[in-house]
Amino acid sequence: LASFFTIPLNFSSGNYVYYIAAFLMAYIFISFFSLIFLMAMLIGYRASIDGNPISIRESLSKAWEYKKPAFEWAIFYFIVTMIIRVIERRFRGIATILISAVASFAIAIATFFAVPVILKNKTGPVETIRESTSFILKNFGRTFGGIIYVDLYTLIYTLSGIALIFLSAIFLSSSIPFLALVAIIAVGVLLIVVGAVLNFIYTNIFKYVLYDFMNGGKLPPEISEEDLKKSIKRK
Repeated sequence: LASFFTIPLNFSSGNYVYYIAAFLMAYIFISFFSLIFLMAMLIGYRASIDGNPISIRESLSKAWEYKKPAFEWAIFYFIVTMIIRVIERRFRGIATILISAVASFAIAIATFFAVPVILKNKTGPVETIRESTSFILKNFGRTFGGIIYVDLYTLIYTLSGIALIFLSAIFLSSSIPFLALVAIIAVGVLLIVVGAVLNFIYTNIFKYVLYDFMNGGKLPPEISEEDLKKSIKRK
């Protein structure tokens, strides 16, 4: 947020170097701490499954031990993202959309199990991607369907929020009180945020459960082995 607030100040004064530096630090900072929290989430999950639940503080403390590979990953992910953006800018129209979609999908697949791989091996970025991709191809072929279920479920929230905002825009010039329209928009935004948060949480929980299960780990009592196998689309 701090980097975004510097945009008008830096551009108005011509300090592009400071803006780029602020953006670089913000992106790496967010990526780094997102990874730390995700690892803490997995550490806490495993401790709970083993019957020895630990606190959030303890989970974060254990995750902090992986700060070096987490920082390396944040820098690597930033560089890869910037390279893709540079490539996209060399194209126009539908080509840009296609390249962006393909690149985003490839990165999502290649990094799908990055967090548990780093926790397991403390590997660097390149080796982490190799291990994550190899795990997917070895255990699931090229597609698996559990994440699709998560996306469809959370899409209900997101689409509901977009629909409310769209409807409020349609009735903006009508006799509906302005405060009522603001309230509808606020609810719409809230639904979109809830959908995004739930998608993030459920997707990562599914990754952890799936990775540990395929490596001989335990399943939570709420998830049956039969249901989990049904969510996996093998070759």
